[in-house]
Amino acid sequence: MSDSFSNHVHGAYGVNTGSGDQHLHFTLHQENPRGRSSQTVAHDQLLWLHQRFVHPTGFGDAREMLRSSGTVLLNGAPGTGRSTAARMLLHELCRDTASFQELLPDDEGGEFLNPANVGDGDHLLLDVSSADERVWSEVHQGLSAFRSAVREHGAQLVVVLPHDRIARLREDLNPYVVELSRPSGSQVLQRYLRSELVDPSESLRPVPALAGFLAAGPAVGAVARLAENIVRVKKRGLIGGGFPAWCAQALDAVKDWSASVVTLVAQLEAGPQRALLLTTAMLQGAHADAVHWACARLLSTVGHPTDERSLLERADLAQRLNEIEAAPDAEGRVFFKKLGYDSAVRAHFWSHMPDLRAHLRSWVGDTVALAELSADDRANLATRLAEQYLRRTDSLPELAALVREWAGEPPRTARWQAAAHALEAGLRDERHGQSFRSTIYAWSIGGTLSDGFAGVLVGVCAEVMAVEHPDEAMVRLHHLARRERTGTRARAALLELVRADQRLHRRMLDRLARPLRSAGWPVDNDLFLELCDASALVDPTTRARALIAEPVVREYLTVGWSRLFHGQGHDAWSGRVEQWLGTAARDQWHGALLLAVLVAGAEQRPDILSRLYVIARRWAAAAAAPDDAERRVDVMDQVLRRIDVAQGLQTV
Repeated sequence: MSDSFSNHVHGAYGVNTGSGDQHLHFTLHQENPRGRSSQTVAHDQLLWLHQRFVHPTGFGDAREMLRSSGTVLLNGAPGTGRSTAARMLLHELCRDTASFQELLPDDEGGEFLNPANVGDGDHLLLDVSSADERVWSEVHQGLSAFRSAVREHGAQLVVVLPHDRIARLREDLNPYVVELSRPSGSQVLQRYLRSELVDPSESLRPVPALAGFLAAGPAVGAVARLAENIVRVKKRGLIGGGFPAWCAQALDAVKDWSASVVTLVAQLEAGPQRALLLTTAMLQGAHADAVHWACARLLSTVGHPTDERSLLERADLAQRLNEIEAAPDAEGRVFFKKLGYDSAVRAHFWSHMPDLRAHLRSWVGDTVALAELSADDRANLATRLAEQYLRRTDSLPELAALVREWAGEPPRTARWQAAAHALEAGLRDERHGQSFRSTIYAWSIGGTLSDGFAGVLVGVCAEVMAVEHPDEAMVRLHHLARRERTGTRARAALLELVRADQRLHRRMLDRLARPLRSAGWPVDNDLFLELCDASALVDPTTRARALIAEPVVREYLTVGWSRLFHGQGHDAWSGRVEQWLGTAARDQWHGALLLAVLVAGAEQRPDILSRLYVIARRWAAAAAAPDDAERRVDVMDQVLRRIDVAQGLQTV
């Protein structure tokens, strides 16, 4: 609903929009029992957002502009909901079809807005609301030509403009600009709460503190985060008093607790007290037993002397938790009494005790294997450590090094999983996500990777990056597939991603058709054979026409077949040729296009053309029924005619 709010939505099927105790993660590198593809997850995220979305003023005008012209340029002050409105406009168009594509700079130096990359019926998002001057200048210059390609292909383009540069917009683009204004904060709050089944009789009760918050005109994202916090307080069930009390605690979550934490740490002079404070902050939501044992491990890690008192003389855990303003809930899970306090505690220790950082890193690496922790606890622990590195740009290389170190562990071990979750945190970070996508790209092309590290990269590309940035995930999985030494994990993940989306299918065929920079990669031939499945090429799915009907796709396929014919023996590709012949027999219109591509791929080589005819003749002779035989002979005759034309023996 706001620009920042949408960033919280993308990347998880459940959403936590503020600091606190809810961290939801993908189950990386494992078979998904629910059979959810990244495309399905992305669709569900948009549906989740749609259920909570309140139209900003001007949204109807934007919808009409998009429908009439195929392009709309959204402008509005930060916090009015520009980015989320853009996603909702495209979601309305493709709710029952493929998801939209977000346009991003090319990893490999290609043109940012390349008209050749626009496919039939594509739904495209270009968000340059926070772009730097260089990127905006490149986009601004190329936008008109790109718009023409969008119109020619019957595609739709939504652009989120940089508000501070709108005065410099080219005159030919001005007619497509629509101004958006902030929706009612009260409406945003009520819609969100009702989507979470909060009874209106509760949520409409007058609360002076809440009214004051809304009257100040906060960004819509801030309102959404408040609503999420209200829901969290309600579900936690630790306080009575109904909606006014929930609001009071939720409003506390937006407070700056740093001064309070400074005071508390100063009061807690004993090492065990401070260790429990930090452990609780790192493991909030874990069972009290896990917090106890993890605290003991932290004291050992920093070399704190052992408590020589007998067990019965020591304070019990309930008393010790009360000293740090925390308590267990009805299920024994430990939480601070103040919402958002945990993140302030983590930030305090990381910022003001720099000598502790190396010990904390070591402690997390050991503690993720603690038997008392659940899978979610382990994920949260790794994520919360990663978040500390993400607070400063100059710490990003340290986080990348930590990921690589932990990823070197054997697959499926606790530290290996922690590497995946730490990298996931980097990818999801609003400020540094692009940096980590670039880091993964560098790793994917950087030479030999250990099996464990490669497995982590494949997992985060296929299950995290592919949800919001499928094109970038595709590029990285392709490089990983080219370089994997054992198994076919990257190849399988790449094929699963590409087959699920006709647009990605086209883009991958484009990659495979590009000129070879060296001797080539053997896996590319295997990928092409998989992706030139004729049944997928003639199926329009939800698009206006099938891939094979697009001239540019036929060019890619022709290049791919040419490479196969030149570099592989006929045993490698004869089966796929027969499949194309069979599809041509069932679908005459698309079949003619398939046969034209096959013969064109032979490039007038007599040996390949002869082999194609031999395959067609053998395939026709294998017909089992008279009707099938007749269709097969007709296809065989078409192949022969096209071969004769290619050799100059017959005119078209």
